[in-house]
Amino acid sequence: MLPPIIEQLVGIVGIECVQLLVEARMLGFRQRIGRSRDCEWWREWADVIGDGATDAVMRVWAGQQIYFPACADAVRAERNRQIVLCFDQMTRREGISAGRAVRRLCRQFRLSDRTIDGIINAPQQDASEIEKQLSLF
Repeated sequence: MLPPIIEQLVGIVGIECVQLLVEARMLGFRQRIGRSRDCEWWREWADVIGDGATDAVMRVWAGQQIYFPACADAVRAERNRQIVLCFDQMTRREGISAGRAVRRLCRQFRLSDRTIDGIINAPQQDASEIEKQLSLF
């Protein structure tokens, strides 16, 4: 669903951090990943996703120049898919009430309850439509 480098980034820091990077407009161009905390890249990313997540990225790609596509729509679609999966897991398999599940998701994804409600109640996007969007990259 996501470009491979973004899938790898999600695997390292999680979809929530990648969404924060998208919202902060930190993706969409080539970046030289620093080898230490004493660089502009590290400070910029740490301000958005925190020290630990930035250190994790640095451990994987230190010294490399990487292009991270912005792919805001695809990242948002993946985040929304994960929210729906988490909601279903909590309510159907764990027996947690819908209200409690929404509150947990609000904290986890840093979104309002109205936004979470909108996501879990929206018609789910067809996977083929997402693939069409990604083919543009």
